[in-house]
Amino acid sequence: MTTRGSLAFVGAFTGYWLVALPLDSASDAGQQLLLSATAWLFLAVALALQTPAVRVQVVTLVCVATALEIIGSIVWGAYRYRLGNLPLFVPAGHGLFYLAALRAASLPLLQLHARRIVVGVTVAATAYMVWGLLRAPLPDLLGFVTWAVFIRFIVRGRYPLLYAVSFVLTLALELYGTGWGIWRWAPVLPGLMLPAGNPPTGIGAGYAAMDGLTRRIVGRIQRSRARAPASSEAAA
Repeated sequence: MTTRGSLAFVGAFTGYWLVALPLDSASDAGQQLLLSATAWLFLAVALALQTPAVRVQVVTLVCVATALEIIGSIVWGAYRYRLGNLPLFVPAGHGLFYLAALRAASLPLLQLHARRIVVGVTVAATAYMVWGLLRAPLPDLLGFVTWAVFIRFIVRGRYPLLYAVSFVLTLALELYGTGWGIWRWAPVLPGLMLPAGNPPTGIGAGYAAMDGLTRRIVGRIQRSRARAPASSEAAA
């Protein structure tokens, strides 16, 4: 995708969620299904414009993110969506979000200033995490834990600019979504008794972890496919 195409997609993604989330805040279950259909249509069109390699990454991430959403929201209750369900626009949204982060991180201007961006985001994330710890009535300990995960990926991960971009986009979307009441984090995580902000200050680390897991899964799939022809030839 060209630079102009990447900018167009990131702009379209941003505009879509600026409109879609306020609409969902007042929707019933039927209206939410219609809204979800538009998200899946958006994702389908976006995927048609990507390379096969990127499509595999996005589809894998959607599967990973959906499983984690079911565990985190429906089963565990770390956060709940407004209607007590898992809105069907959420899996599609994860795919669109991942594509937006990939496209944004590929922009030449961001690539040129990658080190400054990564350092700046890391410093800002650290200051925000400290603010969360000091904020009453409870310290945002989940924010601290997720911030530590983010730092690990920034220091040792292979794609620090992508992680930094994902962190900023995730935090912006979390603040916007919780602000409209689309979902809400539990003040104290069930079972762990860990206080959490709404949203946790370091929640942007979630996409760094999902990206790492997605790339590992895709890598294993590719290696398995590469071994399959060799095994067939040996058997012949």
